[in-house]
Amino acid sequence: MTTGAQLTTFITGLNAEATVDPTLLAILVQTSQAIIEEERPWMVLRKTNTALTLTTANTWQTATSLSSVTDFSRFQEDAVITLFDGTTRKHYYRMVSRERHLEHKDDSSAFWYDANSGNIYFGGTPPFAGTLYLPYISTSTLVDPTSANAVWTLFPARFLPLIGFYAIGIYKGAVDYDSINRQMLPENRAAMDALKSAMEKWDNALQLSEIAHNDPTDEYSYPRSGAIDRYA
Repeated sequence: MTTGAQLTTFITGLNAEATVDPTLLAILVQTSQAIIEEERPWMVLRKTNTALTLTTANTWQTATSLSSVTDFSRFQEDAVITLFDGTTRKHYYRMVSRERHLEHKDDSSAFWYDANSGNIYFGGTPPFAGTLYLPYISTSTLVDPTSANAVWTLFPARFLPLIGFYAIGIYKGAVDYDSINRQMLPENRAAMDALKSAMEKWDNALQLSEIAHNDPTDEYSYPRSGAIDRYA
């Protein structure tokens, strides 16, 4: 199962071959997609934007808009933005609290995010002009349940049924609830939980492989003594 149309067929099967209104189905599918994607920082949703720049004319009051990053959901945890001059120089900015940004307005290693306006601000004066490497969690393309093309392609196709289980669970539990559906819901929930657990294990393995050799004493790591320095 890879396409939106195949997902719809699967959902119809879970609904005892009864069709769901197309508009409602699209809402249920896309709601389920949003729930799954926001549950954790999935590796396949992690991206780095390099379309924004910074100059030495920047001040702590200069807004850098994220409006061009159309799939932005949120910053990665412990976000660090890197300013890169294109050759060798790198400068790092760590995220600080927006509410306490005045305490960091002269700190050239700090940035803060105003989620209301969609702007980021950088403290101090940039040491040089360059490109911003901005790590964030993205959103994926909305799943179209009528599409003949592959959907939710950032994730392996084997996990696409999870959206169907979520969608039909919402439908049967909230829209078309009756005594028969009450008996079917636990079985569907068990299948959904098992598939979701498999998906989380897959993502855990991806995350662990990324940090497997960050230990400075690891025989495969670049040899250096002392604590881990992520930005050395």
